[in-house]
Amino acid sequence: MSVKDPSWLAQYLNSGKKVLIMAGALCDKTELGDKILLDYAADMAKKTGFPVAATGNTVNGLRARGIDTKKAWAVEMVNFMRYDWQHPISDTRPEVLVLIGYSPLMTANLASAVENAETVALGSRYVPEATYSLPDVTSFQQWQQELSELVQAL
Repeated sequence: MSVKDPSWLAQYLNSGKKVLIMAGALCDKTELGDKILLDYAADMAKKTGFPVAATGNTVNGLRARGIDTKKAWAVEMVNFMRYDWQHPISDTRPEVLVLIGYSPLMTANLASAVENAETVALGSRYVPEATYSLPDVTSFQQWQQELSELVQAL
């Protein structure tokens, strides 16, 4: 479902469900104004206390921002969602996976493979395979605004 109101999405994420943020390689490479996408992932984790699975070599950047994280492989996280949860980032299986820093195709593939959990796509393109997704944006400035509103509302 396309979520056009970032504050609604923030309320959903703060509803008491077990949330895991998955930060992909594009977090290190995507500039949004004076920030990079990794800053938004770190800000979400700081405000909420949600654990972050550092995929795509984002572990150093997250740790530099004060996030206690563990290195993970994106496919490994999806497999743990399908079978027994075994990753040390969280004691129990998450109920919601937040996907940030992945291409639209990769986000769709990850979201469609997840079982027994909901998914949230925080990319610049709508991902229908995700339970909830930000809508298509016409510019990175618009995407930055939506992410800023989400973080502020958390």
